[in-house]
Amino acid sequence: MAFSALRPHPALASFVLGYWFIEDLPGEHEGLPIRTTPHPVAVLTLNLGTPCGSEFTAGAPRASLLGVQSRPRHWTSTDGIYFVMVMLSPPGLARLFPSTGKESRDELVELGSLLGDATVRRLSDDLSAAWTPRRVADRLDAWLLQRLSRRRVGPEVERLGSAWSHLRRTARVDAAARALAISPRQLERWFLLHTGHSPKQLLGLERVQASLRAAQTGRGDPLAGFSDQSHQIRAWKRHLGMTPGQLGGAFESRMAEFFVHERDAAPEGLAHFL
Repeated sequence: MAFSALRPHPALASFVLGYWFIEDLPGEHEGLPIRTTPHPVAVLTLNLGTPCGSEFTAGAPRASLLGVQSRPRHWTSTDGIYFVMVMLSPPGLARLFPSTGKESRDELVELGSLLGDATVRRLSDDLSAAWTPRRVADRLDAWLLQRLSRRRVGPEVERLGSAWSHLRRTARVDAAARALAISPRQLERWFLLHTGHSPKQLLGLERVQASLRAAQTGRGDPLAGFSDQSHQIRAWKRHLGMTPGQLGGAFESRMAEFFVHERDAAPEGLAHFL
């Protein structure tokens, strides 16, 4: 199974954290389980080969939007998989797919239902013709930049990026709201509409993800951001379905090993374990 990760065009950097490519065209890992952890990121998945098996009602369509997830998800590797995952930050989800937060929260949505089947078919055919990761990434850059330039969004979407930067820096909802001259309640409504989660929930997901990555790699403090170990354990159980003490016994696949140990492949604080 081959993995690679490419950076987006600089103009997309605040919206797209990276393009992740996973390929197993010979089907060497067919039938093996895949487990992904929750994090404050949405994922636009475009299949160039056979889609993975999915636990979602929508299955695994050729193109889909996976909203911000708050718990682990399970997939199954199939024969001939080859897909690219466009990792979207909360501002990226809001800017590229506004007002889809509630629909995609903890859910997978077929992209055709959002953009129209004809649009998605053209995009999928274009990416399949490009085929190699570098050429696919270039086509995605062009498509996403065009989408940014053509979409008219509300003023709150433009300001949500600034709010997310404040939240990540201070971990204070009131400080982020004050910086934007709005009420904390208004800020929460914006995030719920466009990401499906409140600011506190997104920060909690980021804290758990950073804790997991620190525990996996030995870099950083797994307790950072938690009031004590009990707080950490409760958060791990709620979002990961395991305690820190159980991590050592969890099976780690080649995919997990790649994204955990290749620092340039995954955005800071973002990890998968399978």
